Amino acid sequence: MTGFILLALMAAPPPASLDAVRAEPRLEKRFELAIDFAGAELARARKTVAESGSRPTLEEALKHVVEGCQLALDSLRETGKRPNKLSRQYKKGEMRTRAFVKELTDLALALSLDDRPTAEQVRDKVQLMHEEFLLGVMGGK
Repeated sequence: MTGFILLALMAAPPPASLDAVRAEPRLEKRFELAIDFAGAELARARKTVAESGSRPTLEEALKHVVEGCQLALDSLRETGKRPNKLSRQYKKGEMRTRAFVKELTDLALALSLDDRPTAEQVRDKVQLMHEEFLLGVMGGK
């Protein structure tokens, strides 16, 4: 029974939009939703590339990845708590953004030379947020 509940929780779909994420009043829950939203948008970007989708769709998905990661980081900062009090969330943010950076690097390599700069800029922004999460984990201040 417990396995079924865990499976149901893991299969919960990510929020449909950033507005839905921003509407969450609990900041720690908003962090979770925002990082999941960023992951879903990165998956949408990968799917767009794999299916040779349109460039505006790809750019929109990549823009949402950055916005989701930024909202996740901002949500943790808005709690007013020191990072050592939110170590689990900072660690999750650090691990997820590290994975996002790797995926964005691979995605950039799969794109044509004309489309690569957009993906590389997104990767660089997510890398900076990854470093912020890492500082929260390592510094704890």
